Amino acid sequence: MKYKLETIPVWDALNENCECPFCILMEKAEARYIKYYLGNSAMNPETRVEVNKTGFCPQHFSGLLLARSPQHLGLIAHTHLQHWMDDLDKKYPSRRKSLLERLSRKGPTQSEAFSDHIDNRTKSCLICDRIERTLKRYTFTSVYLWKNDEEGFRSGLESSKGFCIPHAKELLLMGEEILNQQEFSEFATAIENLQKKNFERLEEEINWFTQKFKSENHDKPWGSAEDAHYRLIQKLTGKITAH
Repeated sequence: MKYKLETIPVWDALNENCECPFCILMEKAEARYIKYYLGNSAMNPETRVEVNKTGFCPQHFSGLLLARSPQHLGLIAHTHLQHWMDDLDKKYPSRRKSLLERLSRKGPTQSEAFSDHIDNRTKSCLICDRIERTLKRYTFTSVYLWKNDEEGFRSGLESSKGFCIPHAKELLLMGEEILNQQEFSEFATAIENLQKKNFERLEEEINWFTQKFKSENHDKPWGSAEDAHYRLIQKLTGKITAH
């Protein structure tokens, strides 16, 4: 599969010296897509068709609510609901039949069919789908930069704080897809060593964080441990967002 290179955002995120540069990139992408769907695109017929058919997951509907653009959100939510209603009328005219007729039908029960329909309608989210495609571009770019060691990328990566566990997995999957066997072996070893080094760093920080609550350590300096619990959770699960 062909992916687009985006070297500048990857380098900028790597230079943030954070627990996971991909988390920063994904957070920026999420904000960008929320703004997009609440902007003039809400009036674009093609976008409305997409929104009506797919919609958004609960997390991203919450993000759209938090963006405080009620008029645009009301418009897209209204037509999304209308699409649901039309879809039900087309797919389930039998809901107007008698109970006896429905119970005598062969095949899946009405509740099973309705449940399957809801699952199919709610399994996708436009913003999640876009973020996933964006992550593919960034992981591809990172592997490409590592392979060619452009502008000292390997050294920059080695001196970084690594990645959260979910994004490290995606990075390794991309490496396996586009590197040859020998290259991937070297790449996987480099990522494994980077992750291990930074797990050990975080373990020391979270240990001191917990010890700081003892009375004998009250006046001792926090060092880098004051927000260790936040950074550790991010390392384990990915970016912590407001919604």
